[in-house]
Amino acid sequence: MVGPKGKVERFLSSHPVFTRTEFRKTVSPGQPLSSSDSLLKYHAASGRIRHVAPGVYASVPPHLDPANFHPDRILVASRIRDDGVVAYHTALELHGLAYSESSQTQLLSGGRPGEIKTLVGPVRFVAQPASLRRRSEEMSGTITMDRRGLDVIATGVERTLVDCIERPDLTGGVEELANALHSVKAFDVGKFAKFALGRDNQTLVGVCGAWLESRKDDLFVDTQVLDELKRAAPPAPRPALGSDARGHAMEGWNVVLPPDFLNPSFEGMSPEMMP
Repeated sequence: MVGPKGKVERFLSSHPVFTRTEFRKTVSPGQPLSSSDSLLKYHAASGRIRHVAPGVYASVPPHLDPANFHPDRILVASRIRDDGVVAYHTALELHGLAYSESSQTQLLSGGRPGEIKTLVGPVRFVAQPASLRRRSEEMSGTITMDRRGLDVIATGVERTLVDCIERPDLTGGVEELANALHSVKAFDVGKFAKFALGRDNQTLVGVCGAWLESRKDDLFVDTQVLDELKRAAPPAPRPALGSDARGHAMEGWNVVLPPDFLNPSFEGMSPEMMP
């Protein structure tokens, strides 16, 4: 029942989080699925592993109480679906750009959108942007990151910012988005502009361009990039990011932005002054 001597332990020591399929392929290849499941049940009952999400398990360090052990939520979420890509607010967290914490973990996926409950909190799967699906470019702008020795696929900084501007509701709100944008210190401006232009969304381009122009000196934004974005911006003023009549209309970009969006404060304090 305990499996080949040492084989299970070696697997668990190198896989803080793993799937049922990974366990079977590594620990009991060629064996019936029932045998692999029996091993999982045995080690779960012994407290060495925990079932944390559909088809996903976590190794419990020997010195910890299984009942009080909580595995890495991003690792858990990334293992639920094979095509899951960490995105939106969760990607901001990975890139060190998030100001607030969230109990929800967000991933892009080609499967059915929706939220599932797991041991580490709710995990929300979001459909890939329609413009990328049409061109079969769902994985554009994604990167592989190391997390506790395992690979995690996530949107890179440039795509994360475009995704979040397009869907502030998945970013934690406009204030969270503004502070995240204000905290960006360096990134590939050309990639960011390319991703913005590829969404076939004039309002999105206008917001991205207005923000880049507001940071053109410290982010070293080329005027040619701004000119290219301006040509794809809305032809007439449009409200953006939930703005209303009190919003500020950005000259040349034809987007009306919420007050202070380009000069945010975090709980009354400018981000530059935060410790």
